[in-house]
Amino acid sequence: MSAGRIKATALACGATAAGIVRAADLAEFKRYSEAVTMIPDGLAYLKRDPLIRKSVKKWYQPARSVLVCAFRYWTPDMDYKAALAAAGNPADYLKRTGRKACQEALVAAPGAKISRYALGRDYHLTVKEKLTVMLDTIKLEFPEAEGKTFCDTSPVMEKELGRLAGLGFRGKNTLLLSRRLGSYFFLGGIALNLDLQPDVPQDDSCGACDQCVKACPTKALKDGRLDAARCLSYWTTQAKWRIPGEAAQRRQDWAYGCDLCQEACPQNKAPGQIAPGFEPVKGDVVN
Repeated sequence: MSAGRIKATALACGATAAGIVRAADLAEFKRYSEAVTMIPDGLAYLKRDPLIRKSVKKWYQPARSVLVCAFRYWTPDMDYKAALAAAGNPADYLKRTGRKACQEALVAAPGAKISRYALGRDYHLTVKEKLTVMLDTIKLEFPEAEGKTFCDTSPVMEKELGRLAGLGFRGKNTLLLSRRLGSYFFLGGIALNLDLQPDVPQDDSCGACDQCVKACPTKALKDGRLDAARCLSYWTTQAKWRIPGEAAQRRQDWAYGCDLCQEACPQNKAPGQIAPGFEPVKGDVVN
């Protein structure tokens, strides 16, 4: 079975990068199991059926291989201020695109900022659509193929699968980093019943760089881990309670998500193009 043909199909269907990993138990699951015990209430869904995340096979039993795809949504030459202005009033924009702000007072405040990932159509929808087309295309070429798509909402350890598939390495901000793409990309994939040659994981790291750690105003990053209870992105997009006063004061106008650790990352200076379909929205675009 040609892994090359599968990855070429992914790229032709809109992925920026693609890799293959075998469907098997993940050693990273041990660290996940330890970390999930300390997450705040707004992320309680991560505690449901934790063992299912140990292997894609526990989620989709026929899986033999996993196609993991990156979809780049931002490049350093794009103008953030222009994209934010084009979105219009932040509160209206979030409502129009089907997003719920956890801290409405912050969104209504002058100068409110929205994370770059949310300045486009809901990525869950866009990525799922592209993955569905990928799977259908794969089935046309390989009639015996069956699979199941995932993007963020499935109990799958996407960042670790992406690392094992050679798409990047885990940065000190806990995101998957690519020397070519930076970290402004979404992850999604397809668990397949096909035996495919896996890619080689990247043996790479941030080295001595800790710009993201220094940039985090609430000190949510330490030793390669994220303390979600301190993270501005958590408080503005997922929390069930009002943001603590100190965090609100330190937020630097971020009202929905936060890009500070990514803005500081040297890997996000890499030029290139975004994946088709992930452009920032303008006007009355809705989901």
